[in-house]
Amino acid sequence: MTTDTGNDTPTVLDLLFGAEADADAARALTDEIVSSGRDQEIGHALAGLSETTREAATQEAATAAAALLKVDLIDVLVRGWRKHKDIVSAARRTLAAPGSTELVSMSEHEVTLDQRPSVRVLVNGQQVATVRLALSVEFAIKALLLSVSGGRIAAVRSGSCDITVSLAVQDTELITRRKHLELPGVMSSRPGFRLLPAAEYPAAAEPPAE
Repeated sequence: MTTDTGNDTPTVLDLLFGAEADADAARALTDEIVSSGRDQEIGHALAGLSETTREAATQEAATAAAALLKVDLIDVLVRGWRKHKDIVSAARRTLAAPGSTELVSMSEHEVTLDQRPSVRVLVNGQQVATVRLALSVEFAIKALLLSVSGGRIAAVRSGSCDITVSLAVQDTELITRRKHLELPGVMSSRPGFRLLPAAEYPAAAEPPAE
């Protein structure tokens, strides 16, 4: 399943499941968890429980799994840029020269994130099953121009990206979403992304952790 959705996409959960992300994600994940045809392990583990306990366990596991998807997409992008030599070099030079600004231009590149979180299903304090997730986030970025000042991204002058987010449950692909973002519009309300380790910044100038 693929789609192109609306404007801001602050988290993976929002991109995958839309405006009613929390409720829709929990329902979709519940359906996937109880689908015995897709996962015999969980089906067998819950088979001996009462219907009420089984439903409660799967719903709680799905809600916990959905919470793991509240991954900030812009933070993922910035973490990727923190590994880029030209951006990091500009950050260090501007941090060493207060008041200075550098423009960093980058050609097409990708930033990726792969995570495999899991949720343990406990009944009466005993683990009866594990829900395994596989999350993949890929940014394909074009024509990027960053303004760097004080060791931080002060502004995104130009640039766009196509994001592909995929989620699998118990090794079975559940959903894929794609979205196009114009980066100046998405990141303009959140200036000052730190590019260097926190220890490199003067303590008095360090804002709340990002």
